[in-house]
Amino acid sequence: MKTLRLLLPYWPWLLLALGLALVPAIAQAALPELLVRPLFSQVLAQARYGELGSLLAKGGFLLGLIALGSFSQETLMGYLAVRVPKELRERLYERLMRADLAQLAGTPASLSGRILADLREVENFIFYGLGGFLIQSLTLIALLGQMLWHYPRLSLYLALLLPWILLILGGVGHWVSQVSQKTQAGAERVAGRMAEGFGRLELIQAMALETYARLRFAKASEQYYRLGRRRGLISALSLPLSQMAVGAVLVILLFIGVSQVRSGHLSVGGLTAYLTLLALSLTPIQVLAGAGTRLAQAEGAAQRLAELEEVPLRQWSGTYRPNRLEGVLELRNLSFAYPGGTQVLKGVSAQILPGQLTALVGPSGAGKSTLLRLLLTLYLPQEGSVLLDGRPFQEYDLTFLRQAIAWVPQEPLLFGGSVEENLRAFAPQADREAMRRALAQVHLAEELTLETSLEEEGRGISVGQRQRLALAGALLREAPILLLDEVTSALDPLSESRVLETLEELRPHHTLFVVAHRLSTVRHADRILVLSEGRLVESGSHDELLARGGVYATLWELA
Repeated sequence: MKTLRLLLPYWPWLLLALGLALVPAIAQAALPELLVRPLFSQVLAQARYGELGSLLAKGGFLLGLIALGSFSQETLMGYLAVRVPKELRERLYERLMRADLAQLAGTPASLSGRILADLREVENFIFYGLGGFLIQSLTLIALLGQMLWHYPRLSLYLALLLPWILLILGGVGHWVSQVSQKTQAGAERVAGRMAEGFGRLELIQAMALETYARLRFAKASEQYYRLGRRRGLISALSLPLSQMAVGAVLVILLFIGVSQVRSGHLSVGGLTAYLTLLALSLTPIQVLAGAGTRLAQAEGAAQRLAELEEVPLRQWSGTYRPNRLEGVLELRNLSFAYPGGTQVLKGVSAQILPGQLTALVGPSGAGKSTLLRLLLTLYLPQEGSVLLDGRPFQEYDLTFLRQAIAWVPQEPLLFGGSVEENLRAFAPQADREAMRRALAQVHLAEELTLETSLEEEGRGISVGQRQRLALAGALLREAPILLLDEVTSALDPLSESRVLETLEELRPHHTLFVVAHRLSTVRHADRILVLSEGRLVESGSHDELLARGGVYATLWELA
């Protein structure tokens, strides 16, 4: 069971919870023999009313033990109900940060929604199901032990009937587990649709797509509702089924017990104590039925969480860490296809030299973003290799390699907080003076201060300022290789000219590689690589490529 596997690391706490559960279980099982049987057989039947006070004192003591043990055990389960999901949540986050992206399915929104929904199921099981399961299962065992010890003949009939109850409840639990997995997948779809709508709210409103987005969300919501309603109906069946089964058992045992009293094999007090034991068993059976349903729901969630815990990690064995890098990048016969897709890059070969600005252009879908992902070591090529200073990427230490390559994406990675906190995320060792110099380099020193506050994802400043702030963070890393993806696509002419001016200043000391749609921004590049349908079809300067009259010239005319 996947749920058990999730809980195994916490076995000391579970043993403590089991020990605490023993107290109310034993106390409850002792009540019929220490209180009920003497009350009917001695106090009432023999009129020994003087013993009533001592019997009530025993009963009060046992009830106090039940209350204290139950409180202690529930407190412990409440602690585990928040600790287990917390540690599992952090463990999953850490693993997915290092996952092999080629093996990771799902969008960020659907993944986060899936994880949170599944963890909620696990939390609910621990808090509402596991504690009750421990107490009530031990209570049931203790009660059955009392029955077997004092009333073996009646207990034999009970033993013959009990497996049928367990068979019914086990079948319902398996049914609930299957439906729960489908319901949790539905919750994942709803979370994805919600993030999709709210994340692009401006675009949806601007393009009058509210009706389309609403219908798309409503469809996923309706599917989730139907699955949830079905799961609720099936879950609700477990309690009445268990009650009907237990009621039938009670009727049969009552008939047998009365027959034994009539034949003289059992006293009225004994029958009353036995029926009390049996009545006390009803609550554990009903609670265990509910706990079984919760376990079935948690098992579906645990199965999905286990799948994420088993997502393959990026395999990287390189250890090479040179003292100095020249910054010569080489693409050698590079081919790549996403899992289950067609080939995106086909035999691409090129050199990207230090001290130069190399640009990559091409029509949409040509493979530019994919090539950038390979340079960022997010994916590995199926054929060919990427080399740095003559060595394949895989020979370098991965952390060293990623620190040597600074990336400014089209949508900058910024966080809520101050400008200083964002820059420190890129370069933890940088001092405030270095940060101010980096802001000045990208012409932000007069627009933002280190204390300027940003909202989540960098909102609160303009798109151009976000782009230049990300560039400042890249500069602070002092990486010899700088990759820029559509870095001027959202900038006004003034901001664009400032970024291009910064790139000119960086050119002599860095390997600059720019992916661009706006050809005007790269016309002064030392070398322009032209991709089309996954192949490198042209290479040269702006003037050389225009003179050839090929793909680049066509793109220039259309620009």
